[in-house]
Amino acid sequence: MSASQRLRAFAGDASAGAGLEFALVAPFLITLLFGIFAFGWSMNSMSSVRYALEASARSLQLNNTLTQSDIQAVATQKLQALGLKNVNVTITTDPASGGFRMAHVNASYAFVISFPYFSDYPISYTTSVTVPLIGG
Repeated sequence: MSASQRLRAFAGDASAGAGLEFALVAPFLITLLFGIFAFGWSMNSMSSVRYALEASARSLQLNNTLTQSDIQAVATQKLQALGLKNVNVTITTDPASGGFRMAHVNASYAFVISFPYFSDYPISYTTSVTVPLIGG
């Protein structure tokens, strides 16, 4: 076999083409899949924060003499049971009008998505629940 025949045989060999294409595309595909998972996990965390906020608002409806620290304790207890930390819960109450008051329970939460070799990407969420307080 001459040198020109070997060169043509080598140039016409495409057996490693799929492996090379996979090696070029795989990092982007893995980063995309990781990003989809991380964003979904942040949505799950926000849903959990909303659940804890609704539970603390129900506690406030049942006992409308609870203070800011009591509501914070109820929310923190629910959030710790769900594995979440660093959630800021506040409550504001409107003045009485027509025999009832409206209470607004608010929460703010920062979820940080960490990609390898990239800077962290924080997503800040806020949510609120408004409930009527009967009497007083």
